[in-house]
Formats: sequence, structure tokens, C-alpha cells
Amino acid sequence: MLADFGATVVMVEPPGGSPVRVLAPFSPEGESIPAAYVLANKQSVVLNVEDEAERALVRGLIGRADVLVSSCRPSDLARLGLGYEELANPALIMVHVTPFGVTGELAEAPGNDLAVAALSGWASINGLADREPLKPSGWQASYCAGTAAYAAVMAALHHRDLHPGEGQELDVAEVDVMAAAFAPAMLGAMYSGENRGRRRELDMTGGPVEVADGYFALTISRAHFWRDAMNLLGLTDLAEDPRWEPSYYRAAHKDEYVQRVETAMREWKKMDLFEELAARRVVAGPVLNMDDLAANAHLRGRKFWAKPTEAQSSVDYPGPSFRMSETPWELRTGAPPPGGNS
Repeated sequence: MLADFGATVVMVEPPGGSPVRVLAPFSPEGESIPAAYVLANKQSVVLNVEDEAERALVRGLIGRADVLVSSCRPSDLARLGLGYEELANPALIMVHVTPFGVTGELAEAPGNDLAVAALSGWASINGLADREPLKPSGWQASYCAGTAAYAAVMAALHHRDLHPGEGQELDVAEVDVMAAAFAPAMLGAMYSGENRGRRRELDMTGGPVEVADGYFALTISRAHFWRDAMNLLGLTDLAEDPRWEPSYYRAAHKDEYVQRVETAMREWKKMDLFEELAARRVVAGPVLNMDDLAANAHLRGRKFWAKPTEAQSSVDYPGPSFRMSETPWELRTGAPPPGGNS
């Protein structure tokens, strides 16, 4: 995100390249697709920080930098003399992005998205009750922690603008970020005394259900959503009966209507149903697959997909998560080869 919004980002890779370069899936040419995405707009140098002479080059790079991003364990930074105190640059902003943070009893422990999902509580509510807990899909802990780190760096840079020369050390733990995002369920359990468990079954009150050409989410929360959706589905008795207006009543008596509603929904194609519900101001969502996303008129209309401006590419990249009128996101270059800027 720093690189995409204009910063010059130099990635120090170890000999052999960053581990992200061997993450699946791979393109037909054998290149890592995740690496192509997350390394775009960056520069690369290959340096062995275990070698004293090359470590001095790393120090030289740090000495010219506004921000240092590290994913190293505290003991490794101390051993290499690359901890915040050892660098002795009061204007430097150093941000640590690690599974468990640089303090606490797990600071030295290895971790990944699976471990963070388990330790943050997320796995306890993901999946079905009669199956194993599940982590969120993809690398959500990594992406969410990276977004939090970007925000923290921006805040630290703003502080330094107001107070010249005042850098600071930032500690972003993936488990903290995900536990904070888990807060509503966590707080609900703390105040009620009951842990929120995984669902015993899937139905339209809790998530997407099958329609004619895929899946569709119709988790109705308001009385007028309910009325207008039921009328559209031809279930006028459910729409006009005032008993069904309160959401607590619908939740307590869902067995009386769920099967009827799901049967009616199966007669619809997902985008047709979405357009009709949207026209009635009913919140709902068709589940888009990868092909649907690539062809989605709304995303295309917002120019969400992008190609690098300084390189030939036939591949579209996902675009920004937010837009700025004066300092926009820009995809300038694709991923550099290891050491491409040595």
C-alpha cells in the first residue's frame, strides 16, 4: 500500500529471493501469482544480513529511509544489531509486522494465518458445529495486519510532520489485529456469559443459500426488507402478517418459513434477484465467483482493474481499496526480479 500510493519501497530480499516468490498458485510461466500482486511497485535488492559487510549495506539503506518495515523476530534483530534502539535514529519510523508482536510470551514463536485464526478466536465461530473450526479464507490475517500497519505508518508520519525529528517504533501483531476485529463476538460472550458457537446448519438466516445459478445472501434485518422481499418472492402471507415484522420473532420461529423462502429463491437467477431487490431498497447480495468478478459491470465502471503503466502486461491486477482525488493509487510496475535494483 505504501508503494501503491507513491512511496519508494526497497525490499531487502535474502539470497534466493523472498519466500513470497514461491507461494502458489503459479502462472503458466511458473511465476507466483501472489508475489506478482504483493511485490508490484516495489524495488528489490538481494543482501545477506548474516554477512557483516552486506549488513552494513542494509544499515546504509536504513539510514536513508523514512520508514523501516520488519517481519523479523526480536531476538534476530537484536543479534544482528538492527533493533530500533541499536539503529539510533530518532527520526526513523520502524514498524514491526509479526504474528504475535515483539513483546509478550509468544513474541519469539513462529506463526501463520492458521495459527493467528486459532489464537484470535476467529476459528471458534467459523464453520459448522459438527465439523472442525475453520480459519478465514486466504491470508486474511496478513492482509488485515498489513492494512493496520499502513494506517499506523501514516499516523506516525503525520506526527513527525507536526513534531520534526520525532520518529517512533510501531508494533503490529496479526493476532491483535484479528482479535480486535473479533471484538463484537468476544464482547457479546463476555457480557452474556455464553460463547458464540459455530452454526449447526446453514440456512438463509445465516448466509448464502442456493439459487438457480449459484448462491445468494438474503439475511433480512428490517421489517420493510422482509415485507418487500417476501412480496417479490410471491409469499404474500408472510409479507403481510404483522407477526413477522420484529426480527426477534423471525429468528425464534425461522423453522416456519425458511424452507418456503429458500424454495422460492431457487426459482431466481442471482443477478435478476439482486436487481429486483435493489430496486426495492432491500439489502441482499449475489455470491460472485472469480469469473463474475472479472466481468462485473460495477467494478469495471469504477476502473477497479488495472494494468502496470510502465510494463507490458496482459493481466489485470485488483485495484485500490480506497480512492484519493489528489494522490491516487497507481500501479506503475509489476513485481521486480530478485535483486532487480541492486
